[in-house]
Amino acid sequence: MLYYGGNFFNKMRKVYSIGILDRPLPKIFGRYGESAELLDREDAVELLNTAKEKSGITTSDAQIVKNMIEALFLPTSLIYSYFKKLSFSEAAETDEFFIMEFMGSQAKPMKFTLLIVYMWFVIPKSENGCRKSVELMRKIKQEVGTPPISKEEWEELKPLIEKFSRALPIQGSSKNLWDEI
Repeated sequence: MLYYGGNFFNKMRKVYSIGILDRPLPKIFGRYGESAELLDREDAVELLNTAKEKSGITTSDAQIVKNMIEALFLPTSLIYSYFKKLSFSEAAETDEFFIMEFMGSQAKPMKFTLLIVYMWFVIPKSENGCRKSVELMRKIKQEVGTPPISKEEWEELKPLIEKFSRALPIQGSSKNLWDEI
């Protein structure tokens, strides 16, 4: 799970010439020679189910994926109790991995503004997929030229990220994994 803030989001749109009606993931992937197929919500759920059923995934990993499917794609009370809003933006699949993009928001206490966090959930299909997805994220981070999530943004969004990681116990969901890329 990779989180990024509004500054990175805005700069990424400029760097990759992403307009309001554009789908960012295929456009970004295309810039680096990766062909990506855009997936709708149903395709993303099906792909998660397929990944869950593969022999390389342990029972606990399969349970986490099942929890994600239920929390992100079904109108469950669990996710609504943790988030005021969680929206699926898009998903794309390459030969080596797939990625889903979400936006989460919650009202700030005693204020009229929202806390907003963007999330990329990257699922490699193999070890090579893991390597290629990390390389791609590194290229994106480098080309955008601004930290995906600053220390200030991380601290401000920490309550929202903690709620998200408790609702969906995905490995690394409570950490800023950009530091490791």
